[in-house]
Parts: sequence; C-alpha cells; structure tokens
Amino acid sequence: MSGTSTDGIDAALIAVDLQNPRPTTLISSLFRPYLGSERQLLLDATQPDCSALHVKRADMALGEWLADAVNQLLAEAHVNARDIRVIGSHGHTVAHYPDQHISWQIGNPHVLAQRTGIGVISDFRQRDLLLGGQGAPLVPLYDYVMFHSSGETRVLLNLGGIANLTVLTAGSSCDAVTAWDAGPANMILDGLVMIATQGQSLMDEGGRQMAQGTVHKGLLERWQQHPFFSKPIPKSTGREEFGMEYVQRLWQDGRTLGMSLPDLLATAGELIAQAISRSLMQVTAAPVALIAGGGGTHNAALMEKISRALPLLRPWEPTGAYGVPEDAKEAMAFAYYGWLSLNGVPIHLPHVTGASHSAIMGSYTPGIEAEVDGRYDGL
Repeated sequence: MSGTSTDGIDAALIAVDLQNPRPTTLISSLFRPYLGSERQLLLDATQPDCSALHVKRADMALGEWLADAVNQLLAEAHVNARDIRVIGSHGHTVAHYPDQHISWQIGNPHVLAQRTGIGVISDFRQRDLLLGGQGAPLVPLYDYVMFHSSGETRVLLNLGGIANLTVLTAGSSCDAVTAWDAGPANMILDGLVMIATQGQSLMDEGGRQMAQGTVHKGLLERWQQHPFFSKPIPKSTGREEFGMEYVQRLWQDGRTLGMSLPDLLATAGELIAQAISRSLMQVTAAPVALIAGGGGTHNAALMEKISRALPLLRPWEPTGAYGVPEDAKEAMAFAYYGWLSLNGVPIHLPHVTGASHSAIMGSYTPGIEAEVDGRYDGL
C-alpha cells in the first residue's frame, strides 16, 4: 500500500483463517520510506499535465520498490515466497475522478510478480467505478470483519493523506455499514510544513507545532466553504481536490493574515476535526467508540482536536488494541482482499461506494510458478 501521504510503502504479511471470527492475523510488517527523488517522481505523476511517459516510468519504478518491500518483508520474517498464496497490491493513486469512472493506481503488477515470483491481485477499484460507484472507500469491509461489535456502535477512523470514516452500528450486518471520505488529513498538514521549511521537514512530528498554535476562526470558516465538505454521502476525494495546489492556497491565506506555521497547522487541524465531526453527525449523533489508525494517529494535537469534536463513549483507541497495528491496517486489508478476490469473493460494499451491485474486484497477474516452457501444445 502506498497512500496519498506519499511517504512510503506499507507492507504486511498476514495469515487468513476463516474459522476465526477475526480472520486475519499479522505475521510481520514493514515500512519502506521513499527517498526524496522517489517521492517527487510519484508526486509529479499526479499532476494533470504530466506526460504519459513520466507516469509509465513512475509505474515501473514503483513496481520495483513494491517488490523490494515484499522481498525484504519475507526475508525478515524468514518466509519463503513459495509459501505465499497471493500479493494484494493497491499501488499508488495518481488520479481519482469517480464521476468520469477513473481511479488510476500505479505500481506495475508485472514487475511485482516477476521480481517476487508471486501472483498479484491489483487494480481493485475499476470494476466498482464501472458499476457506478466511487471506487472508494474499499477498506470498510475489512473494518467490519475485524472490528464490528454486537454491543456498541464503533467508528473506524483512518488518518492518512485523506480522513476516512466507517460506522459500524452495534449488532448490525455488513449491509448496514456506512463509510465515506470526510476530507483531507495528513496531506495538508504535511504540505504546509514542507512549504514553510522549503522541503527540509516533511511533517509536524507528533503535532508539536500544531499544539503551540491558535485557531484563526475567520479563516477556518472560509476554508469550511469548500464544496466537498457539503457533498452528500457516498463521496471520496484525493489530491485532485486537496493536493499541493490546494495547500498553496491555504499557505497564502495564512501569509496574507500574517499567521505563523503553528497557527496555520492549528487551523488546518481544526478543519480536519470539524470535517470529521460534521460528516459523522449526518449518520449518527449518538455516543460512539472511536478506533483510529493511520499515520495521523501519531499527531497528538490532531487526535485531541478530533476527540473534542466527537461524541465519544470513552477515550479513542488505536486499531493496534484490536490486533491491527495503526500503520499496517490498510496493507493488511489489501493483503486480505487479494486473498478474497483470488477466491471469488467481492471486497467492496456497493451501498457504501454507490455501485449498482457487487462484483469480483481486481486483476490477476501470475507469478513465476505459473509460467510455462513456451511450447504451444494446442488447446
């Protein structure tokens, strides 16, 4: 998994046991950070005017980096590639325009299969888009499988580049799951830090600077007028709406008002928290249990803002408390989805994405074990 934060690759090795009510168990995981040049290659590939040749170069390069991550993960876990059933590879999104039935993930599966010898399921979103869905969010099925409860309503929050919400009503089936993208998260916080430091820093470590800032209420109200925040569910978003062009506008707004970086981060953090709260209130105003994952959970100041904005039963918990480490959750989900797709099980929830019906998702690229000797012996 390479998320919209574009900080690196998350890889997870899981075991699947359908006899277990929580069917996935993490064996090992790793984070493979991007070098500055690698990150820039991917960011350039998301630009609308980027050449097809550049995007293809990024696609092939990411395939190599994904393979490196898989091979390193297996080596560290002392697991042979022949013992792996399939790789579920989300790749990296370079374009997400669901109204045009487009959601494009790069990370060439042929490179990945060739370098690892393992079959790959990739391109998870396209079938949902063709059925009239958003192609996102896809993680809610995994949220339900791993976190649903008969006794309490739980909200799963993923804070990556984008903030995603999944509501699991107490005692309900997966047909009652509600999920959507609430708005931007780490991508605008990281973007503001990168602009302020001219690329010398990539993030506000632990939210320390945000914690020192003061929210500018007038600017917050202006930022909240962005049309995405008032869009009805189902909805999804990405860098097309909240990428560096958007962050540059936030930065310029702050500079015009003479704001410091801590004040800008505090205001952006409040924007994130209020977007999560307001969109959740469209679904439920009842007290909920919040379980959070993703890189944003390491930002203590942001988590404090979110906690204050939501009607919580008790203090928020990390997904790691339920056996799904915060930084590995999405990688675990797509590993599981690779296994499900290979076995003919749909991995999307049509009522969540807006698709007309369910379907088997993803494309299969065989590994080396499936290669033949090249002779044509007839059919």
